[in-house]
Amino acid sequence: MPPRTLSRVWLACILCVVAGPGMGSVGASGGGTPLTLEAAIVRALVGSRAAIVARLGRDEQKFDLKSAEERYDPTISLGAATTTHRSGDRTADVSVGSTLPVRTGGSFQLSVRKPLAGEQDRETSTELGFSQPLLRGFGLDVETAPLRRAYLRERIAGRAFRDTAAGIVDSVISAYRTALKAGQRLEIAREALQRARRQLEINRTLVEAGRMAQQDLVQSEAEVTNKEYDLIDSEHVLETANSVLVNILDLDEETRVELQEEPPVKPEQPDLKESLETAFARRTDWLRAELGMDLARIDLRVAQNDRLPDLSLDATASRGSGLDRTDWTVGVNLTVPLQNEESRRAIARARNGLRRAAMELAERRQSIRIQVRRAVRDVEVALRQIDFARRSRHLTERKLDVERRKLRQGLSSAFQLGRFEDDLVTAQRRELDAVVGYRDALTRLDRTLGVTLDRWGLSIERVGR
Repeated sequence: MPPRTLSRVWLACILCVVAGPGMGSVGASGGGTPLTLEAAIVRALVGSRAAIVARLGRDEQKFDLKSAEERYDPTISLGAATTTHRSGDRTADVSVGSTLPVRTGGSFQLSVRKPLAGEQDRETSTELGFSQPLLRGFGLDVETAPLRRAYLRERIAGRAFRDTAAGIVDSVISAYRTALKAGQRLEIAREALQRARRQLEINRTLVEAGRMAQQDLVQSEAEVTNKEYDLIDSEHVLETANSVLVNILDLDEETRVELQEEPPVKPEQPDLKESLETAFARRTDWLRAELGMDLARIDLRVAQNDRLPDLSLDATASRGSGLDRTDWTVGVNLTVPLQNEESRRAIARARNGLRRAAMELAERRQSIRIQVRRAVRDVEVALRQIDFARRSRHLTERKLDVERRKLRQGLSSAFQLGRFEDDLVTAQRRELDAVVGYRDALTRLDRTLGVTLDRWGLSIERVGR
């Protein structure tokens, strides 16, 4: 064998040993705007269109509670009147009135009338009245029902707003990890192409040395072509994922972000009992089901009260400016409807509503328990998958190294080596999928427990500001 050819063979053998496969540094290609996952989440919660729209809706929801609270604010009325009598005389009066509702269902009324023109013997009069229902509409629990409904709905709306914010966080995390994963897959494809090209050069050297048949180069050239195709496809996937992330963050469509890898995964073993307790304390759908029972009880209490007769007390004290006495008037009015079928139907509907709320509460309890169990189990399975995927990738690397040695000895073929190269790419992708899947499982667990914002240390007040 000529000395030049012999040196090429030894060079090929050295390259075959040194150029072993590995994960390398994976991530989105550089050259763009640096962006961490935490920064992306904060940007989406503060300035994205979805966050701003959610904040506007939340601010409008607070108006409903304010309107309910204004139910007991005093009202003031002003009036003026002029009268022409048969005698041709004219009188003019101005009046001021105020009404103050109270939470027992009654109200105070104050009115002052002052003559401005006309008969001289007319005088300013003041009247203070009080009215109070004694059966229908009586009591704090009945009169304040609209206000209590408003408070309950406000609590539900506040938690729903947290869910909306958590949904925005989840969408950012998903888009970010998808783009980061696409960048890491691109690195795997690029390294696979580099290995295929190096192997092609090695095989060409072996052919020149007479240690490999010329037709075996076709397989190596096909491997390079396939890896080039995979590289182009991976670049396209990364571009698409980058566009989705940019759109979620409301960045300029030409912006290219440089994603930062997340910290290494830390094994977590969530406790099922603690997870269930957290879910029942933090989940909005469970709170809505519990408050639904309260709302149904309020509706039933109001419906039962509406069936009672209308018995009301009216008291009035009046005094004129020229009089040294106060006139008192006290009366009781009773109204009994002869036909009250609608109130009976309202009670039946309210009772059915209470039963439906109870069944919804039971169904929600079971659903949450199932969801939490599944989420906890998904985390456990995903953690085990990482271990198996890493072991599989390590064994595949060793298998490929052994096959390269066998190829140098003429005991293998380029076709077999190409298959093992594909196995390594598959193992690398599987390990990447396992790591990302574990992180996603933890994110789903946070969402299932209702602690997404707490996990990232986010304040709800910042959303949409």
